[in-house]
Amino acid sequence: MKTFIQRINPSSLRREFEKIGVDEVGAGIMEKKSHDYLFHLYDLPLSALHILKQEAISVGADLATPKEAILCQSKSYEAILLGNHSQMLRLAQKCLSQPFGLKAVAQTLKEHIQAKSEGKPQIMAILNITPDSFYEGSRFGVEEALKEIERYIELGVEIVDIGGASSKPGSELISSEEEIGRLKGLFDEVAERGLGEKIKLSIDTYNYKTAEYALKSGFKILNDILGFSDERMFEVCAKYQAEAVLMHSRGTPKDMQTLTHYPSLFAELDEFFGSKIHKAREFGISSLILDIGFGFAKELEHNLSLIRDLRHFRHFNLPLLVGASRKNTIGLLTQKPINERLSGTLAMHQVALENGADILRVHDVIEHLDMIAITQSLKEL
Repeated sequence: MKTFIQRINPSSLRREFEKIGVDEVGAGIMEKKSHDYLFHLYDLPLSALHILKQEAISVGADLATPKEAILCQSKSYEAILLGNHSQMLRLAQKCLSQPFGLKAVAQTLKEHIQAKSEGKPQIMAILNITPDSFYEGSRFGVEEALKEIERYIELGVEIVDIGGASSKPGSELISSEEEIGRLKGLFDEVAERGLGEKIKLSIDTYNYKTAEYALKSGFKILNDILGFSDERMFEVCAKYQAEAVLMHSRGTPKDMQTLTHYPSLFAELDEFFGSKIHKAREFGISSLILDIGFGFAKELEHNLSLIRDLRHFRHFNLPLLVGASRKNTIGLLTQKPINERLSGTLAMHQVALENGADILRVHDVIEHLDMIAITQSLKEL
């Protein structure tokens, strides 16, 4: 089995040591070392473990291993690699010439270390032309929605995500005919008023016919909660040279919450994003956004770990989108109903920004603009 490398938030170092059974004395010594970067290595071959340990120490980094690894009774082990930026770069370079799969380990480490930092956060405002979206405050008629778009333009919002079908857990998929019936009036007005030239509009749909109608009306982003499982979505996106949001999920909204067992959550998302990026490139789609799918086929602990270790996905060097707004995880943590989850949403989204998010998909625009204004001012001091 190939070694999988997950980048971990440095604040989790003690917990990661405990997970794999690192000797307490050794853990205490390593905790005092510089560890801007922290990686959890899974299925690291024993032979590679010994070499990586030696090479890490030689550059001033370290590799924490389970206590029982000294007995060499298993073919592979988990390990925790820690060090600062320069140490990791030197370690990756040294391992490029090493055997036992360490060349692949080195290449993955370099992807993480050389990943681009996030830029100024962007807001993706949610507008639903639906009768059954989970948050009543996001439901609009066509005329109301057009007024909201004009307001967002004045506020300087970067993106508006518009949908005509609910994706709340348990909801059924709807046909493109029904969806277009809800959205046609809006699409036509967007085209007539040239709104797609004033603000970036995103269509939230899994139906390729709806996607085509929106894109020819001036929409610039295609956001598919089914992760472009219908290849015709790639075709439409490429035809209009639109930007694609690749969101991870399983199944459909009807059954997704029955599909939440993951042998390795981060490994699955890496595989999903890698394959979808490759497919998008084959169709000639150059502009991509990655969405971890917060709340889609995921339990509370999955959602929290994705936010905590969100920076792991920056190795793809693509913008990261997070949409936790008023979702069930917020309710479970705060014990609040949907209409009282604003403060919890702001807290979750602020942590997401700190951990590498580029775009926040939100219901409450003004409050998120205020939050971003404050966090950005503090960063720029």
